[in-house]
Amino acid sequence: MSTIALFVATRASEVPANLTRFASVDGSVPGASVVWDHHVTGEPVSLDAMPARIDLTGFDGLGTTLADTDAIVGAVVALRGGLEAIEQRTLAILRAASWWCDHLRGAPGIDGELDRLGRGLHEHCSSELAKVPRSETSRAFASLVRELEDAIVNDAPLPFAHTPEDTTPDLRALSRLTEHGLVALVDLRGLGMPMDPLRTYAQHRCPVAVTVADHSKGGTRFTVGVNPHVPESPTDLGEALARIARAEHAHGPPCLVPTPGPGTENWGGRATVFGSPWNYGSRLAPIEVVTIVRETIKR
Repeated sequence: MSTIALFVATRASEVPANLTRFASVDGSVPGASVVWDHHVTGEPVSLDAMPARIDLTGFDGLGTTLADTDAIVGAVVALRGGLEAIEQRTLAILRAASWWCDHLRGAPGIDGELDRLGRGLHEHCSSELAKVPRSETSRAFASLVRELEDAIVNDAPLPFAHTPEDTTPDLRALSRLTEHGLVALVDLRGLGMPMDPLRTYAQHRCPVAVTVADHSKGGTRFTVGVNPHVPESPTDLGEALARIARAEHAHGPPCLVPTPGPGTENWGGRATVFGSPWNYGSRLAPIEVVTIVRETIKR
């Protein structure tokens, strides 16, 4: 297997100092020579943004901006040499895992045992990542990538974990879930425990949710996403993202430009889910974000 360095970084200063040329998957790490970022190019999951053949000769690093199952899957495919290097049954399981990660549901056309194994792979990655503090994220990401790659190389069963018991508290009873028309506001600030997004969405029937949490660097972190439990949920939140990015920029630095996307220090994401800046807490109030989303929802 390759000895290429694996890491997580949202700023150039977080990239390992000894790297001379690195690639980025499932996100746009500053300074990457090659980027496969489906958030920018619009594909459903990271695999859909990756070429059939990948040659990492001359690269000494491979990074991502957020350690999750989709990034782990994409990194393994890159290390193995691209989509064509992965056996079709294994590729279907990887795709299912990525869909459970990014869309909180199974991948279209993949069901039965392959979907079960994909969800189990996602549950394994998620549970392992949840155990480590932010300072250990790169190490955990690298470990999970190597574990999955090793299983594929040795034709061994892929990592798997059963879906854990639902321990999500009743957020409405805790006054942490309020509904504003088609938009739910979920406030997780101060709870100090990870929440399963799929189970959080299950506690309401609004087609879109604005979730508020504590930012690791202080302040507020937002995630805006469609509810996978509601069939009539919107398919494109782009107008909301654009308006919210302009509102964030109006507060000045460190936000660089009034448009979302990599390198802007502004909001970013994809059609059905987006979030506030990586590197600082948003200056927007929760109700401000909710209002913009309500005004722009298109079903």
